[in-house]
Amino acid sequence: MQTIANSIMLARRQADVTQNINTAIDQAIACLNAGAVGDALARLRMFNAKRETSPVRSNLIGLIYLSAKNSLDALDWFEQAVRLDPAYPETLSNRGVTLQELGRGAEALASYEAALRLGLADPALFYNRGNLLREAGRLEEAIASFDMALKLNPTYVEAFRVGGMILRDLGRPQAALEFFDEAIRLQPAFIDALLDRGNLLQELDRSEEAVACYDAALAKEPRHAGLLNNRGSALHAIGRLQEALADFDAALQLSPYVPQAWFNRGSLLLTLERPEAALVSYDRALSLRPRHVETLCGRAIALKQLGRFDDALASFEAALKEDPTSAHVKNNKAVLLLLGGKLEEGWDLYEYRWILGQTPKHALKLPIPEWNGEPLAGRSIIVLDEQGLGDAIQFARYLLILGEQGAEITFCCRGGLHRLFKGLEQPVRLVDRFDPLEHYDYQIALSSLPRAFKTRLDSIPTRASYLRAEEPLAQKWAARIGSPGFKIGICWRGNANIKGDPARSIPLACFAPLAEIDGVRLISIQKGGDESLGDDPAFFPRCENLGGNFDAGADHFIDAAAAMQSLDLVVTCDTSIAHLAGALGRPVWVVLKRAADWRWLLDREDSPWYPSMRLFRQNRRGDWPEVFGRIAQALQAQTEGARLPEGRPSSNLTTMP
Repeated sequence: MQTIANSIMLARRQADVTQNINTAIDQAIACLNAGAVGDALARLRMFNAKRETSPVRSNLIGLIYLSAKNSLDALDWFEQAVRLDPAYPETLSNRGVTLQELGRGAEALASYEAALRLGLADPALFYNRGNLLREAGRLEEAIASFDMALKLNPTYVEAFRVGGMILRDLGRPQAALEFFDEAIRLQPAFIDALLDRGNLLQELDRSEEAVACYDAALAKEPRHAGLLNNRGSALHAIGRLQEALADFDAALQLSPYVPQAWFNRGSLLLTLERPEAALVSYDRALSLRPRHVETLCGRAIALKQLGRFDDALASFEAALKEDPTSAHVKNNKAVLLLLGGKLEEGWDLYEYRWILGQTPKHALKLPIPEWNGEPLAGRSIIVLDEQGLGDAIQFARYLLILGEQGAEITFCCRGGLHRLFKGLEQPVRLVDRFDPLEHYDYQIALSSLPRAFKTRLDSIPTRASYLRAEEPLAQKWAARIGSPGFKIGICWRGNANIKGDPARSIPLACFAPLAEIDGVRLISIQKGGDESLGDDPAFFPRCENLGGNFDAGADHFIDAAAAMQSLDLVVTCDTSIAHLAGALGRPVWVVLKRAADWRWLLDREDSPWYPSMRLFRQNRRGDWPEVFGRIAQALQAQTEGARLPEGRPSSNLTTMP
């Protein structure tokens, strides 16, 4: 709340006018200004509120008590002042401040309203009243009150800051940012406004800007634990992981009893593939906030990564006991169940994957019945794309089953996938937006189809292939690639976004043992041409590059699908290329991190989703070289008899036109 120093000065002048001031009161004010609060209060002990006859003096003594953080005594004096002069608006306002500090919000608001009816036009009154209205959820009235405070005092930085917070709560983020910006313009070192602005930018997924905001605040106050914690979160979001960890550690050194900082640190350590350390952080957070749902869920994910599946399930159950409605927990529990092959229960919980509503199903709110297995002969159904490109390729197989049941199928998916999915073995109508004027009997999200078809491990619709490459493109890339040698297409990097699990990516140099095998040619099918080989320039001479125009257009994977027809094998990290090769029926070896994605199940070298696929898993977390040693051994048998023309490709021959 607004400082009361100005109120004391005003009340002191009023006391002078009425000639009711007392030396002891003046001495109390002097002691208060000198920081001697105890001495100030000692000077006031000679006064008794019940016997006081001057409302001005009662108000002044109440202000001194209020400034000394003695709210109960202050309230006694303000009540006396109101009894002596019910039409004294300043006293009504001061009483409101005291009641607000005592947590008696409704009485405080009534006192402010009484002061307003008497005509008091004080910006602090409107500011304090606005805070109470905000706490009561009366946000539009609160904004009006802050507007009045700013009309009376256009440089009222606190009003700009809290007004920005209300505008954020009302879903008006741009207006909120403008309020924060004005507060910071008026007071560049206003730490709270810088913090709130950074927090809002994080909510808007503008984490780079949020970091800059926290940097500005930390330049003023470098030992602010809250700023360090929040900057750590923003750094985590943009992938600056070691800096984020340093911020969380610094915040916890300053304030070791903040559960949110321990939780954030645990989540970061999961991203860093350090589940043991993450578990320690989550347990510390739970010791401070024992029933926190998100922490229990994070702890379960760490246990899952450690292979402690029963303990992970127990932690998910504990989280759901606290909040049975949590979609985040149910989705993560679903992933654990699917990983363990418990598909029936897993698919049901996988319906809670709609975290934050980031799905066409929720965004469109279609007034169309959801399909749950009803007969489809002669019926129309629209299937909605969702999640990643790999998910779209994996679950597109179900479109063929819908067609076999006689459905008229429309697949609403990203335009970049249309050309690829025209190669489905059965025609499907493809659109990239929903037309509300069109009629459909049913709708369903793509990844809900396994549940609707009651898919189990022994009933996964496995086909040798269900996508086809474009023949003219296949011929074009066959001519460019040529026939000599054992041709291996390699892909080492997937989605670099921190939310896309970058730990699945593999250092390009790990493929070196494959290049040493006689007769092997490594051919990059990584999108990005020469730029992609920049991941490891030293490896460039060992890897042929299909050029900068490879899959460079708007259509996803068209060139990759065509090039695979001329390759003897694809070796890839866990990314969309793996699903593409499997859907085309091409031989593909997928290299998996220790805690692999649910769709690859546990401890299997094959995949029930793709007959042409073989899985190679890390035995130790982060140990890619050991995996590639096994892959190299497996390749020896595959490459018998393969021979390259005289002389391996040199670095100036690796880029194909």
